[in-house]
Amino acid sequence: MSWAWLDEEPVVVAIAGPNGAGKTTFYHAHIAPAGLRLVNADRLAAELDIDPYAAAQVADQVRHALVNQQESFAFETVFSDPVHEKLQFLESCAASGYTTALMFIGLASPKLSAERVAMRVSQGGHDVPADKITNRFPRTLANLQASIKRLPHVVIYDNSDLANPYRQLAVFTDSEAIEMAKPIPKWLRNVLEAV
Repeated sequence: MSWAWLDEEPVVVAIAGPNGAGKTTFYHAHIAPAGLRLVNADRLAAELDIDPYAAAQVADQVRHALVNQQESFAFETVFSDPVHEKLQFLESCAASGYTTALMFIGLASPKLSAERVAMRVSQGGHDVPADKITNRFPRTLANLQASIKRLPHVVIYDNSDLANPYRQLAVFTDSEAIEMAKPIPKWLRNVLEAV
């Protein structure tokens, strides 16, 4: 797949997906080489020694400051807000001249999401309570569904199988499916049925 649009300026890439999906790893492997800086609330929390809520607010301020300066950047999000705040932010970026893309990394289930978070914690990473993971999962998929309809570029990956990481499933440009892999996992079939 060609990501020629990454060469356009300015560009914002949202790397979204459930907790433990592998968003940071995806950034370092696929987005960082393009030179886009990462706004990451988890990293801000650790660097500034602040709680996750305060770090999310700082990350939001950084994102808005970068947009005001017309700087290119990437950011991570679980994408679980019930009011589509991050989606609205991406739409406003597109309206202000940004090339805007959502890279969504999916997992098969909330159970797998919790297992991946537990794996991350065992390696020294941050934890997320199981009830939050379970509550966020359907909202994350609902925001993906809305994004397919409303954003210029959406690329969807499945990272359920660590032996076949970041399997590209679908590419949408202006709501139109440009590429679609087979087979489509159940979690994405459910999303696409309502698009």
